[in-house]
Amino acid sequence: MDKAKFDSIVKPFAYARQTPYLKNPKYSNVKVLIEEPRQILISSAYHKGLWWYKETLNTIRMMLDGKDAGFIAFDYLIAIKHNIKTKKLIARDRSSMDAITFLEEYENIPFGENSNAYFKLDMFQKNRRLKRPFYPFRNDNYDKKKNPNEIKKVDGEIRIVSVDIATRKGSKNDNTIITCIRALPTVKGYEREYVYMESHHGEHTEKQSLRVKQIYYDFEADYIVLDLQNTGITVFERLAVVTKDEERGIEYDAFTVYEHKSLDKSLIDELKEKTLALNAKPIIYPIMASASLNGKIAVNFRDKLQRKMCNFLVDENDGEEYLIRKNKDFAKSQDINLTVWYLHPYKQFSEMINETINLEYSMVSGYIKLDTIGTAKKDRYTSCSYGNYFISLLENELLKEKEQNDLSSFFIAPTNLPWNKPLF
Repeated sequence: MDKAKFDSIVKPFAYARQTPYLKNPKYSNVKVLIEEPRQILISSAYHKGLWWYKETLNTIRMMLDGKDAGFIAFDYLIAIKHNIKTKKLIARDRSSMDAITFLEEYENIPFGENSNAYFKLDMFQKNRRLKRPFYPFRNDNYDKKKNPNEIKKVDGEIRIVSVDIATRKGSKNDNTIITCIRALPTVKGYEREYVYMESHHGEHTEKQSLRVKQIYYDFEADYIVLDLQNTGITVFERLAVVTKDEERGIEYDAFTVYEHKSLDKSLIDELKEKTLALNAKPIIYPIMASASLNGKIAVNFRDKLQRKMCNFLVDENDGEEYLIRKNKDFAKSQDINLTVWYLHPYKQFSEMINETINLEYSMVSGYIKLDTIGTAKKDRYTSCSYGNYFISLLENELLKEKEQNDLSSFFIAPTNLPWNKPLF
């Protein structure tokens, strides 16, 4: 719950219990019989950077000082002891969760970024302002004419599908992440809206390339940002041919490299050679990561977060409240799979934030290097930061064009001045 709502709405409801015997004149003035209002807060553990953590610490201190306060915490071991959950169920849940979520939800231990974190939780919390996600078509609601969950484009908007590729099925910390980003033009540059994300583990490159094209067209995107490392080049080759979508009964165009001036000519030539289809659409911006480029991408992403140029979906709880109010299908649905499908973009961005603030940074040869801890992931961070980097390249061109237009209008003489009028 938001701190402002708790203070302004919940707290004022506290009142002394009006027991009937206090109306008896014999007891009405006995102060010791008047009960103090009580506040009882129930929550799973969450991030340390949020207001609830300080409130909890204050409660614990009051309890230890002998004041009228109490605190109690349970973890999953209590649930196992009382046969509420089984060891197998816990193990199954743990295998499908990231380490931080399990730490908070099952071990009841609040998480906070480590001392070497390059990205702080506060940077993301201030930027979680979006409530409405984008959703691609499901197989059961595909319609060539209209996506029921579309978001209409605004003038000058550019849409990006940013993809971090992985195919090693046995690796726990290797997922393919597909992220949809809206770039909305402003006087300061492009404001980024991260409206959708999905993850895939160990999928075949042909299936991944098909899914990328499906989302590209569902999102009405303009560009694809593609990680070329490892098997990324194989996915590029599959994107560079016409793709048949048997489930939807349509064909997708072939894509090829977008020849941006920031790319090496040798890389452009290599990717053009790998493009077998004729008239392929030049919309793929490839990223071949290096120590230097990774450092630039990290710095750029942090800068845009601090300047509040990145907007992310709210957390799952706020997202659920929004969907209940705004989405009839969600509000009426009794299908747990459909409920999970509607909520998963909110969950994905929560996991992205957990991943990102858990990255440790160091300086190597003058460049910032980000590393994971243990079995933690950084695929979601990579997908989001790569997309942001490409938008920044387009942003520089947008601002340069705006500056040139401002200068040209400055040097154009007004036509309504006296000396511009004919003499006769």
